[in-house]
Amino acid sequence: MNNSWKSLVWSVMALAVLLSVPTPLNAITLFLLMTPLVVLFTMLKPLAFAGHAAAIGAAAFILSGSAGPLALTLLIFFLVPSIVMGYLYKKRRKARTVILSGFIVLLAQLLIELVLFSLQFRIDLAAELASLLKTSLMQFETGGMFPAGWAADTATELGEAIVTMLPLLLILSSFLFTIVTHGLTRLALKRGGIEIPGLPQAKTWRLPRSLVWYYLIALVVSFAVPEKGTGYWTVVTANLVPLLQYAFTVQAIGFFFFLADAKKWSKGVPVLISVLLVLFTPIFPFYLIGLLDAAFPLRRYFVK
Repeated sequence: MNNSWKSLVWSVMALAVLLSVPTPLNAITLFLLMTPLVVLFTMLKPLAFAGHAAAIGAAAFILSGSAGPLALTLLIFFLVPSIVMGYLYKKRRKARTVILSGFIVLLAQLLIELVLFSLQFRIDLAAELASLLKTSLMQFETGGMFPAGWAADTATELGEAIVTMLPLLLILSSFLFTIVTHGLTRLALKRGGIEIPGLPQAKTWRLPRSLVWYYLIALVVSFAVPEKGTGYWTVVTANLVPLLQYAFTVQAIGFFFFLADAKKWSKGVPVLISVLLVLFTPIFPFYLIGLLDAAFPLRRYFVK
């Protein structure tokens, strides 16, 4: 398959993802949108890529019907980080540089969009979220499962909690978009005969020991500030503590890959453990394994 046919296939894939926006599958397919765009930019010259992007946008706008403006907006939004990542792939930059650049661009765009949206429409985000949540929760209250007023109070608390945790949600979503795009793009380009640098092996993943101190300080401060306050330190600790916990979960994944390599375990064992860590860390404190691995030379002890 020559390059023109490959680019056409990837353009169709990008269009298919955009057409899935109005469907219930959008929560999954949206994370796939950047991959065909990055692949196209890596394969094509800038002018040819612009032609493909324009054709994808026009087709998505026409075929999506009433959801056309939304599909076109999403395409334009994800074009910028896709171009940045594709450009760095062409320059054969390290995977860490590509992922960090894509992450920063995505996060900056999300923050700018949020600020512009708030300023333009002058809305109270917490109140709007509470209103949306109240509609969903009212069915439980009217069904007699909860007392009167429960839906309004719960919706208000959830709305305020979501706004407080918004920085964490934006950071995690930007990182997830970027890491998924990198993994799928690298696989796709490799199958097409284009090699791009990958991340270091999981067994080598290590966090700076200083993060342990940052975590302990943030944890102590979190006990000293009001849990439901809206002050600066309340917001900082509410986001920093879970963010560092996720970081230590990544360290724990690296630790188990190191252990599997040292003990000659089957390759599927650390993968299975990693899945369990990601799924159950919000419930069980598995991040403590990564924290201990960062704080102490556990790997040296296990090798001995």
